[in-house]
Amino acid sequence: MMRLLGLLAALSGCAYYNAMWSAERFAKQAQRFESRGQEAEARQQWARAAVKAESVIARHPRSRWADDALVLQAEGLARAGSCASAAAPIAKARATASDAALRERAGLAAAQCALATGHPVEAQDALAEALASEHAGRRSRAEYLAGQAAAARLDYATAVEHFRLSREPRALLARARALLAAGRPADAAALIDTLADERLRESERADLFTDLSGAGGADAASASLDRLLGRARLPYAEQARLLIADGDRRLAHGDRDAAADRYRRAATVAPAATNEAGIAQVRAQRVVASGATRREDLAPVAAELTRLTRTEGGASGSQRLLEMVTRAMATPETPGARFRAAELARDSLDAPLLAGQLFLDAAAADSGSLYAPKALVAALALLPDRRDSIAALLDARYSASPYTRAYHGEASVAYAAAEDSLARELGVVIARATVASGARFGVPLTGPRGPWLDEPARTGVAPAAARPARPAARPGDRPPPPATPRDRPTVPERP
Repeated sequence: MMRLLGLLAALSGCAYYNAMWSAERFAKQAQRFESRGQEAEARQQWARAAVKAESVIARHPRSRWADDALVLQAEGLARAGSCASAAAPIAKARATASDAALRERAGLAAAQCALATGHPVEAQDALAEALASEHAGRRSRAEYLAGQAAAARLDYATAVEHFRLSREPRALLARARALLAAGRPADAAALIDTLADERLRESERADLFTDLSGAGGADAASASLDRLLGRARLPYAEQARLLIADGDRRLAHGDRDAAADRYRRAATVAPAATNEAGIAQVRAQRVVASGATRREDLAPVAAELTRLTRTEGGASGSQRLLEMVTRAMATPETPGARFRAAELARDSLDAPLLAGQLFLDAAAADSGSLYAPKALVAALALLPDRRDSIAALLDARYSASPYTRAYHGEASVAYAAAEDSLARELGVVIARATVASGARFGVPLTGPRGPWLDEPARTGVAPAAARPARPAARPGDRPPPPATPRDRPTVPERP
């Protein structure tokens, strides 16, 4: 009998150790996935570790390894993103664990869930023991979480220091972001140069250059991107997308030459007949169109876009841009069409010089229309070199126009009416004007008794004082029609 009991105890102990070993193995696999940047796979392994650890606690609640299993369950749930389920194990582990290492691990789990639920101060408090740990791994993890807590409190200087002391795989990226948020683009650019070999998602890399451009300027972002492309081995499609995004930033800052260079480089880097190659070629033609000064300048652009639409699959966006270029090239015949063409060049093609000339042409072709002064005012903002001559023409020929008065800062009641008139001619939907508050009158009602002068009473009977007397019959008048149910009162009149 004693041998049987001993055998059962040994088998139970083997099962216990096997379950705990499996839980720890899942945790180690999760850490390996995290080091490779595979976060989804890491969360899955952490969840499996938590399940195994929970089974150990359920079967052996009084074991001397119960605290280890409880802490591992809390860690697994926290790092798997299941903080709602992790709350109870975390609280119990922090209250009952006597070992310092276990308390530090439980504090790290508590800090992670506090950050996930938007409580950075609680996260910082939970990291007190782990930040002073003698274990390098737990201390590094605590520094990373403390940096996140500081960044959530907008204390970017403290966040930068915490991230600098961490060796977590994501610490360098987080530190670069904190430097950009702290307004230190030069330091951030130097750190971004070291991220060439880091395992980053494409969106994270692209966001870094966008933030660097916002903090340090488009030139700083372009220079940093060039250094990255010279060192990192990125897929050609990703390189093309980064160059296209950089070209978009340069174009937004008005640097058309640099933008065109970026687009040409992206078209060269991108594999042939890919979406990236088509986008880069179309963007390059957009830059050419934006520098046009006359309609004739758009002819080469239209020819190249026509060729791109006929390529295999068609270049992305080429058909839409070709339609806009074709509309801008056409010679309109009506005042509204001329004005629309100028607005198209200004707003859709982003060609200010061409749009300014088209506005001047619209004013010259229809000098007596409402469009003329409005077109001159629009041209003033687009052609600064000709500002004086255009302003002189506006004052000399259209001094009484509401657009001229508005240009000089004078209030004009006729301005809104002129805008409504133009909107109707252009086919723009106008919001219905609201009726001013005050006395209101009913719509006049025709009939044998003539129109009502006041609103009818709610009962359907007009007041006697407001009801006009029937005029006397004149020779030749037709007799009045018989009363209908509509003419009869709905209630008897009082005598």
